[in-house]
Amino acid sequence: MQTMTQLPWTIPFLKIVHNEYSKSPPKYKNEKVLDSDIEYILKTASEDDPFDKGGLKKESVLEIQSKRADILKSTCEYGEILVVSFKNSPIELHWNTWWRAVRLLSPNHQVRILIFGHPRKRVLPSESIPIGPEHLNGGAAMRCDSETIVIYRSEEVTRVLLHELFHASCSDPYTKDTPHIEADTEAWAEILLCAMAAKGNPQAWNRYMHEQINWALKQASAIQSKYNIKSPEDYAWRYIIGRLEVWKSLGIKISTTNVIKHYKLSTLRFTICEPKNV
Repeated sequence: MQTMTQLPWTIPFLKIVHNEYSKSPPKYKNEKVLDSDIEYILKTASEDDPFDKGGLKKESVLEIQSKRADILKSTCEYGEILVVSFKNSPIELHWNTWWRAVRLLSPNHQVRILIFGHPRKRVLPSESIPIGPEHLNGGAAMRCDSETIVIYRSEEVTRVLLHELFHASCSDPYTKDTPHIEADTEAWAEILLCAMAAKGNPQAWNRYMHEQINWALKQASAIQSKYNIKSPEDYAWRYIIGRLEVWKSLGIKISTTNVIKHYKLSTLRFTICEPKNV
């Protein structure tokens, strides 16, 4: 097993995460939901969104209007988080983790984060249907705007939040095209997710990352040929294949030797770990 902590960027990176977890999480308050909050939710759900082709936002609003979903609000010095929680499938509220993510990636800018919390999971379409945003995407944010973060699903909320926080905090490499920007962002979101699960401990991070890389390789093996994913022009490349290319560019050895060929995939979720809510 490769000791990834020997790579020159890992120890300084993990030290930042370790320092975050050496502190208490940001102090937050559960607040009353205002009429202006509801207006913002309705406005956001009504907007055209190329990444929410499954209509998860609009379905969430219908649940609110039918009183089958609650709206929750958390605020702290870094901004606010609004959450739609379906009563028959309530979202797990990882407030501490989410606010730690904000403090790590957006400490100098107020955030407004809207989590619709739709319970629909990521699943593969039939092989005759290309994998698109409705199967993969979980959120969106405007570049360099920390008040535009929207998350659609309850599945993998923390990983999606990290991904969108990277976009919102101006980390996008402007010299790259969209598929490569998305691949870069997703690769780093998963690196950071594993680091948060490890609380910055190098040995634990090394273990989590190996597990994540093995999962990503199995996922790529399962869908690459069946769905004819060959290049960045294929939509799923940016998330499924592109992240592997980014990890390689960072010096991480990606070996396909032990990958199970024709691995039977039951989910399209990207990650297999979740930081504890501490």
